[in-house]
Amino acid sequence: MITVTSMLTGRRILITAGPTWVKIDAVRHVGNFSSGRTGLVIARAAAARGAEVTLLLGPGRTLPTQSDRSELAIVDVVTFDDMHTAVREHVGSHSYDALIHAAAVSDFRPVSEERGKLSSGVEELVIRFRSTPKIVDEVKELDPAIVLVKFKLEVDRTPGELEAIARESRACSRAELIVANDLSAITEGRHPAIIMDEAGVLARVATTHDLAERLLDDLDGRLAARPPRRKVAGLCPVV
Repeated sequence: MITVTSMLTGRRILITAGPTWVKIDAVRHVGNFSSGRTGLVIARAAAARGAEVTLLLGPGRTLPTQSDRSELAIVDVVTFDDMHTAVREHVGSHSYDALIHAAAVSDFRPVSEERGKLSSGVEELVIRFRSTPKIVDEVKELDPAIVLVKFKLEVDRTPGELEAIARESRACSRAELIVANDLSAITEGRHPAIIMDEAGVLARVATTHDLAERLLDDLDGRLAARPPRRKVAGLCPVV
């Protein structure tokens, strides 16, 4: 990996990526279609700028390479509870300069989990779900000084609707930045998104690589005047 000169050199960046699962019974789960690719691309780009990157990676379809595992501190998580615990532990350590929360975290979980295996012989299965805690909304309570980048995915929204939703979502989580995109606009090779802060739209990008570079450019500027934060001894990743 080629490292470029950057204000991110030596900065500690926490990134979440991929889906999380919630268990239905001992052998089944509910998940989502997140591949984890966006978070992994951002993690690679941050490491190339000299950042010390910790990646909390859910069970997506994009797998890290051996090179990724040598360049990044990857913590493999599977369930919503794994991700929730890992974010709380790492953010709560007050040792990261920024959190880029790109993971597609489960919004719902079954009201009750079957300890064994549900019978496959029934013609209809009804499962009641309840909402999960919003992990991203806990971040600023855990560490008010961390720079938070939130992601917001919508479906079939107009550009105006997407901006309005992103503006409200950013403020709700007290995030410095939010990345918003529309699933219906994402195709092979294209990943259009907008990056917004409290003042409005900072950039419009067309690909995942463009998104990573523009996002890190902004973090470069935001962290320039801040002293780097240090790793807390004894922090044990959740696996």
